[in-house]
Amino acid sequence: MATVTADDIRVLAQSDLPDAALILDGDDVRVAPGIEVREGQVLLTKISLVSEVGEDVTDVDAELMAAGLTAKLP
Repeated sequence: MATVTADDIRVLAQSDLPDAALILDGDDVRVAPGIEVREGQVLLTKISLVSEVGEDVTDVDAELMAAGLTAKLP
């Protein structure tokens, strides 16, 4: 079973990949450029992350986002 970690959220926040997204790839959670993403894989985009918590993701923000996303995983 996959788990989203606060580190996953931090990696997404710091990513320079074009259209970066946190995706579920099988049982792995990783950051990928938008061009590599298939439908149904996206857990969170960098644009959405910045929209929700701003440019600077705090430890608390990262933990809360990770817990919320993990709870939604199949």
